Amino acid sequence: MSSNVADRQLAVWLALLTFVTYAYFQAGGGWNQNSQFDLTRSIVERHTLAIDAYAGNTGDISRANGHVYSNKAPALSWLAAIPYAILDPVERAAGLDPNAIETIEFNAYLCTLFCVALPGALIPWMLYRHARTKRFGATWSASIALIAAFATQLFPYSTMFMVHVTSGALMLFALVSSFDCAAGFSVALATAMNYLCAPALLIIGATRPRKWRFALGAIAPLVMLAIYQKLCFGSFFMVSVGKLPGRFLTKGAAFGLFTLPTREALWGISFSPYRGLFYFAPVLITFVAGAIVWLIDRRDRLELAAIVLMFVIFFVTNASFNGWDAGFGIGARYLVPAIPLLMLVILRCRGWMRPAVVALAAISFAINFAATAVDPQPSGTIPSPLTQYIVPLLIDGRFAPDVPITPPWSAETFTGHTSVNRLTFDEAIVFARHPPGSPPSEWTSFNLGEPFFGAGDARSLIPIALVLLFGVAAIGWKARSIGTG
Repeated sequence: MSSNVADRQLAVWLALLTFVTYAYFQAGGGWNQNSQFDLTRSIVERHTLAIDAYAGNTGDISRANGHVYSNKAPALSWLAAIPYAILDPVERAAGLDPNAIETIEFNAYLCTLFCVALPGALIPWMLYRHARTKRFGATWSASIALIAAFATQLFPYSTMFMVHVTSGALMLFALVSSFDCAAGFSVALATAMNYLCAPALLIIGATRPRKWRFALGAIAPLVMLAIYQKLCFGSFFMVSVGKLPGRFLTKGAAFGLFTLPTREALWGISFSPYRGLFYFAPVLITFVAGAIVWLIDRRDRLELAAIVLMFVIFFVTNASFNGWDAGFGIGARYLVPAIPLLMLVILRCRGWMRPAVVALAAISFAINFAATAVDPQPSGTIPSPLTQYIVPLLIDGRFAPDVPITPPWSAETFTGHTSVNRLTFDEAIVFARHPPGSPPSEWTSFNLGEPFFGAGDARSLIPIALVLLFGVAAIGWKARSIGTG
């Protein structure tokens, strides 16, 4: 078997293992994902861009012209409308109520699979293929792909109907693709999905050899975004966050949202146990070593400059945002789209750096696997979600009553070793429609092992642990058979 054929096979194995693992988990409802899915439902069920009929399940809204809209960039909801447009008529023909919580949660799970988990699974595929074209060894290339998939916040956020993983996959494709038109379309779609990706449109475009083709590919998503904003908010250039309710705005801040970065925010999104990117994935700090090696090599420095500049823009924008902590979530949520780009830099590590990367990756995997299994959306009031919430729940099935947490969340109602989120896709406040212990609240978050072992049973993690163990072993064997380096 030629190395090219074997490389393609290994890339597929990486994507399959990643997708199966991501699909095993569903993180449940929340304001962000509820708002996104409301727009999908409105488009398909009511043929409107307003979410008036569903807005009672989220606080993430904008208001304009007497209507309620999602305050998110719309492209993820657009993408989800494709599978949902197939699901909805089939379910109605079968007599299912589209407003029944069981139907809503099933559809939200399927849309998460197709629009978040699947793009997320393509990230290790792209990383491996790109690494091999740069003549990195198969074993190291596969290691970087696996680290990205399972030892970073890409893992927990691939189980939620949010934009961060998908927009990160689109940016990665735009950076590594050899097709300028496709690259332009990809990063423009990322921008229509996540406004923070807009600078990447200019930066990646500046690195392309045929800029006119890149610009041509970017036209369609940007025109669609402009039309959406005109229809919803009255101007081609009025983004959804421009019509936020007053509770989201800060007096004197630019656009009501941005100020100079504070020390609290800079520490908070970098190393703090509250929302630190490098705290929840310490392996990512090795991008510094990779950048130094890359600079010394004196090759492809324009690509390195583009990656570093995009990460700095993401970081500074996040630190300047009045909601820098992103509410309920694990790690620095707004920095997640930049993680695939950082992995391109970590790829450059060599020599003694590689064992350090692998060692830190093992710690990072344990953290992110635990967060994915338990609840990747801990309350924003918990100072140290990993040690005060996630680990106690995973081990003991409950957390300490004195841990500060937003009512009506409590140590008495958020119990279980796994899948403890109780907020459903049809309520904005937990237990507002479905009381503790009810099937909708118990099963809004789940893993695919729980129907066999019981809701919240830690034994439900055994099947996916075995899949990961044998999958990684098979990938390692395949990579060694291709060649190391």
